[in-house]
Amino acid sequence: MRKVAIQGKLASYHDIAAKKFFGQDTQTVNFDLPFKNVFKGLKKHGNAVVAIENSLYGSINEVYDLLASNKYQIVGEVYLRIEHCLIGTPGATIKNLTEVHSHPIALAQCENYLDSTLKHVQRFEHFDTAGSVEAAKQWSNPKIAAIASKEAATLHDMEILAKNIETNKENYTRFVVLSTQEKRQSMPTKASLILKTADKPGALHEALGVFTQLNLNLSKLESRPIIGKAWHYMFYIDIESPDINSKLELAIKDLLLKRCEVQLLGAYEKG
Repeated sequence: MRKVAIQGKLASYHDIAAKKFFGQDTQTVNFDLPFKNVFKGLKKHGNAVVAIENSLYGSINEVYDLLASNKYQIVGEVYLRIEHCLIGTPGATIKNLTEVHSHPIALAQCENYLDSTLKHVQRFEHFDTAGSVEAAKQWSNPKIAAIASKEAATLHDMEILAKNIETNKENYTRFVVLSTQEKRQSMPTKASLILKTADKPGALHEALGVFTQLNLNLSKLESRPIIGKAWHYMFYIDIESPDINSKLELAIKDLLLKRCEVQLLGAYEKG
């Protein structure tokens, strides 16, 4: 059975994303934060799924930095609609709740609901959404609830007290699939790379022109500081094209001619 390293417990959003990509018979191996623990699991088990950005909260810089310092390849991506549920013990009621537990981002994403319907309830941060449901089950207290996926409620035989309590319904998380085993896909439509430009005026503009000339769609451009070189930056770039295979090597060759440093993170099918 394929093993995949993830952050969080069974029925966490990482677990759901991993099984969406690899199949429901996948065995996910759970690791706590920070994400570097997942990368250690990737080295041992050969595969991992990690969240890299959220449509509301932006990029997860820790993951980008780990991609830069490791040589593992991105072999795929998964976009997951994040639907939060308020989950309690069987027989619990919303009006009697005194505590709600979840990951800090999940609590923030449900702030309007918490401020209006649960303004009398104290909030507690947990390292994982599904883990907060597991903890609530162990406490077996009808006054304590958690925020997580509906799958977490089903897994732990808990009761869904309210569905879709997230403030913004356009709440998606992008996960990347990393592997030491999977080979580069023969027909990728997307590629991710790290770019360091020459230290001269107009270097970034000149480098980006390479993608324009090859008709490659630049879908992401984000800067990150280069550790050890104050006020110098590298750039995380996603490019898309139905014929990216034939253009990617040309793009990298042209960038090298412009004195850029290029690290290819992976070429894969767009999620």
